[in-house]
Amino acid sequence: MAGNVDDNFVPSVPPLLPRGCKFSPDNGVLIEFYLKKKILGKPLPSDCIPTVEVYSRNPTQLPLPTGDFWRVENEWYFFTTKPHNDSVTLTNDGYYSVIKEEETIKQEDEEIGFMRTLAYFQGTPPSGKKSKWTIYEFRVKPNTIPTIQHDDALKAKVSSFVVCKLSIEKKKRKYTRKNKNDSMKSSQNYEHGYFANSTRKIQHFSEKGPTS
Repeated sequence: MAGNVDDNFVPSVPPLLPRGCKFSPDNGVLIEFYLKKKILGKPLPSDCIPTVEVYSRNPTQLPLPTGDFWRVENEWYFFTTKPHNDSVTLTNDGYYSVIKEEETIKQEDEEIGFMRTLAYFQGTPPSGKKSKWTIYEFRVKPNTIPTIQHDDALKAKVSSFVVCKLSIEKKKRKYTRKNKNDSMKSSQNYEHGYFANSTRKIQHFSEKGPTS
C-alpha cells in the first residue's frame, strides 16, 4: 500500500545517478514519476523516498540521513499522509502552518498537481516562533488519473497522500577571499561535471554548455 510507514527505511543507491550527481527532481517529475506512481502502486524510477508520518512530529525527529553522495545537502523527501487540518497541524512541541497557499504545477504545459508551502513553528499557535524548517508539499491533480471516478479507495488515496520536500535554511557564511576561491573552484567543477535534475535525464556540462 502507498501509505505504509517505514521509519527505518534504508534507500537503495539510485541506479541512474553516478557519482557527482544528486537526487533533486523538479516539481513536475516529483509529482508525475514519484507521487503518482506510488499512489498507483507502480515501480518508481529510484527507491529513495521513504513513507513517514511527517506531520506528527518535529522535523528534527524525522529520519534525516546525511553523507550519501547522491543527496543534496539539507534536503530530504518523504511520502506522507496529508493532515486533516489544512492550515495548522500540532505536534508535541510545535506546529506546522501554511505560509504559502497552493500553486499549480505543470509538466510539459499540462497541469498535473499542486504545491503548497508550510513552515515549522516552535510553541503554540498563533504565537509560535518560526524555525528554519520548511516543507514543500505536493499532491496529484485528481483528474489526471482517469480511473479515479470509479474507485473510491483510489479517490481517497489521491486526496490524502502527498510527497514532501523538507529543507532547512543554511547558515550564512562570512565572505572571505578563501570563500571566493572556493566558489570559483565549484563553478569550474560544475562546468566539467554532471548535473541531474531528475533520474530520467542526466546532462553533461562543458564550457560550451549542456550536451546529451
